[in-house]
Amino acid sequence: MRKMIIIAMTLLMAVNLHAQQPANRQQAMQRIEQQVQHYSEAFALNEEQAQQFGTLYKAYNKQMRTIHDQYRHERPAAGTTLTDEQIEQRILDNFAQSRAILDAREQYYKEFRKILTPTQINRIFEDEKARRAQMRR
Repeated sequence: MRKMIIIAMTLLMAVNLHAQQPANRQQAMQRIEQQVQHYSEAFALNEEQAQQFGTLYKAYNKQMRTIHDQYRHERPAAGTTLTDEQIEQRILDNFAQSRAILDAREQYYKEFRKILTPTQINRIFEDEKARRAQMRR
């Protein structure tokens, strides 16, 4: 009987966790839409520019999310220490991630530059940097 209760609770938790994922993804998509709207208004883009910018900005965010997901590491359990090999791999992964982010930013800078001024692009990159710092806290 006790096993059945544990199994039922585990299933309920799994279903609840699964149900929350689309909501989180939907919230992320809404946040990106809000950012597109905010930048379009702040940069006084016309309708055509806003459409181009929105498509490009969403693709940029998707690529950045992909890069971060690719190099994501699980935190070690409390009281657990990493081996030298694991630490070295994390350092090498951090280098690779930094290179991938730099490449993506450079690629998208060239694309953004077709629509925006360097000052406007810098604002996007600085805002992104501030959001990352805020999430770390």
